[in-house]
Amino acid sequence: MKIPEHISYSQFNTYTQCPRNWYLSYIRKAQQVQTWYLPIGTAVHQMVEEHLKGVPRYDGQPPKAEDFFYPLVSAQMEIEPDLPKWMAGGKKDDPCVEGKALRKVKDCFERALDFLDDMDVWEVEYDASGRLPGLSVPVKAFVDIIGEHKKYGPVILDWKTGSKKPSNNFQLETYAALLRSGNGPWSDLNFKGLWAMLDPNASTARPVDLSAVDPAEAGAKYQKAREGMESMRIQAKPANFKCEFCFNNVNCLDSYTMGELPTERAMYYDRSKQDQPPF
Repeated sequence: MKIPEHISYSQFNTYTQCPRNWYLSYIRKAQQVQTWYLPIGTAVHQMVEEHLKGVPRYDGQPPKAEDFFYPLVSAQMEIEPDLPKWMAGGKKDDPCVEGKALRKVKDCFERALDFLDDMDVWEVEYDASGRLPGLSVPVKAFVDIIGEHKKYGPVILDWKTGSKKPSNNFQLETYAALLRSGNGPWSDLNFKGLWAMLDPNASTARPVDLSAVDPAEAGAKYQKAREGMESMRIQAKPANFKCEFCFNNVNCLDSYTMGELPTERAMYYDRSKQDQPPF
């Protein structure tokens, strides 16, 4: 088993929610359940990045959602061609799939342009990777937008295509800690964090005060998770993260209820009993 030589907010968040999910994703590299969330979010990010970088298109027109969304869907269909098996957001009787998912990409991109009207963009997908005090490995991090907002001043902005803002601000705090710890041009700036909520049904998120972010405290949080990873403390925590919403639920031995037999797929991917030490 080889543990990644770096850590990221995504790794940290996955591990703290459910160590088994982290293990299946990053150690076993299990083939996850395909979702409609991923092509929606990725397409919007790519469209915004192309728009801001002024990438020329073959027809001279603005970015088209179809050109970004459909290739991503096609790639996922090579893994799982049965679309009803994909996870989707929205109501059970009206999920955000196919044409509705494409519509959401378009709506989110339009809302992103509205956000950008109030921004002087300095950097797009900025590589803020670096070290934090007390952390044994580097943190890999890419910031969606760094710039100056007309109302809030210098901001670290992260695009969100979901309907609810994150339950905590540690992702933005991580970016602020890395910028503050580095030798880049913004180490002395007092940034605010901004969740750019792009879903038309999402409420506007308030700016996040990042002035009190302590790189050492952020490093300590990451180090605690890293030590758990290195010790292979990979127990499942369904109380923290509902199995039905987990992309690895079909690969996890603990996602099966009492009386059910695990599938061959779960027995293949989930070797946690062999890989974790006795407790």
